[in-house]
Amino acid sequence: MRTRSCLAGLFSCLVLALALGMGPRPAQAAPALLEELRYRVEVLSLENAARVTLTLHRLGPERFTAEVIGETQGLIKLLSGGQRERMQTEMVWRHQRLLPLIYREESWRRGKRRLKEYRFNYSRGRLELWESRDGKGLAQKWHTDLTDQVYDPLSAFYNCRLGILGPTREGETRTIKGIPYPEPETMEVRLGAESQDGRQVMLSLFNPVFHDSRGVVFAKVDAQWVPHLAWTTVSGITVRGWLLPESVSMAPGLPGLTAPGLTASRRPPVQDSPSTAGRGKNR
Repeated sequence: MRTRSCLAGLFSCLVLALALGMGPRPAQAAPALLEELRYRVEVLSLENAARVTLTLHRLGPERFTAEVIGETQGLIKLLSGGQRERMQTEMVWRHQRLLPLIYREESWRRGKRRLKEYRFNYSRGRLELWESRDGKGLAQKWHTDLTDQVYDPLSAFYNCRLGILGPTREGETRTIKGIPYPEPETMEVRLGAESQDGRQVMLSLFNPVFHDSRGVVFAKVDAQWVPHLAWTTVSGITVRGWLLPESVSMAPGLPGLTAPGLTASRRPPVQDSPSTAGRGKNR
């Protein structure tokens, strides 16, 4: 099973419809935990099919990392070969928004590990994919020009939380460009009506690699866009994610920054970055 489709779908279900070590690093202050959202995943009659945790840390001035860890439980864990997956994004506050610097997807199944790392090189106008399997070192697999700003699911989610991306009023639909691998991808977010149990959000994922199909997920979110319930249907089976009471959500905005909120500029940030190399594609 491809890491991208599996974990990105799980994250979308639980978040928008509901430090990976690369070698020794210089000593630095411990990251400050800003948010920790915990979800219980329900599939059919299995009320605890998986657990998912979403965290946001501040690494330093204007540097953040968001991470999702999903782990199967009980019977599902046995049937899936102990499947465990992680997504992680290192982000920087620049051009009045959170820009992804490195986005990682990592999975473990039946004792095998797979890692993908998307590197955003804004100075060269280049997006690269590096991949490792079965403990082997990272090797570059693909690259493309970074002429427009694109987002991974985590950076898109937190920019929506800040009112920078996504719809801002009932009935509005906004599109967000996703990582263009293996084909261009678009995340379409629609803001629904507000009810007693929260406002409904619908997320549609469009990618030509899935031919005529598209993934559609729903969520009930609070005023800060924290999903309390998310659900989607996969092969006729409904999957639901519930926010657990021990979760801790952050206050509006980002601590230490004056978030621009709904007045933020929507101009693609890469227009302000030099693009002198990395021209051409390698698929």
